[in-house]
Amino acid sequence: MQIQAFHLTKVHDSGVKVLDDAYFSAPEGSFVAVLGESRTGKSTFLKILGGEEKPTSGVLRIDHKDIYSLSEKERHQWLSDVGMIFPDLKLFPDKTVEENIHFILQAKGASGEGEREAVAKLLSNAGLEGKASSKPSVLSSGEQRMVLALRAMIFRPRLLLADDPFQGLDEKAIAVLFRLFHELNRSGSTVILSTQQMAFLDASRNNSLPISWVKLEQGKLEPLEEIAS
Repeated sequence: MQIQAFHLTKVHDSGVKVLDDAYFSAPEGSFVAVLGESRTGKSTFLKILGGEEKPTSGVLRIDHKDIYSLSEKERHQWLSDVGMIFPDLKLFPDKTVEENIHFILQAKGASGEGEREAVAKLLSNAGLEGKASSKPSVLSSGEQRMVLALRAMIFRPRLLLADDPFQGLDEKAIAVLFRLFHELNRSGSTVILSTQQMAFLDASRNNSLPISWVKLEQGKLEPLEEIAS
């Protein structure tokens, strides 16, 4: 999906302004990482992109459509192509890991022949093949976060929004999830994630990973290269 935002402003009910006449652009198939300190508005920005929070003012177009003016039917259709990884999302406690991931395929209308094989392959790629029949209660917090990420990627969304997805993961799990994000991106999906960890900037540069870095600070979204120059 292609994203374009102009004069984007968001003021919370408390009066805190987290976006202030911000501009943002992400071509279709791009990988963008939004860097910012805690409580700078990264989560709010991603929720705006995902149709969860309406901006106070400004223009947001995704695939040349104003997503906040869509009808309920159009909105549902659009969301079927969007995967979200947010800290407040939870797994279904009464479903196994496999059932949790399989559920999203049905909810997104992406279920079909070979779906169980696809779930098994994704779990294997993430090193969780032995957890398919486990309930969330027996998983570590890091494993639960990984399953939530897999659930958001299993149907290969055209747009993936990931809010601080590496939080609480060890180095091995971070490397696995980073690789899965890139595989999804290489298949054509637009990936936008937020993070507080500057180390990922160095890692992406050292490995020539095709990531565009943007910094969110004082309500503005600026390419990191411009800030550093």
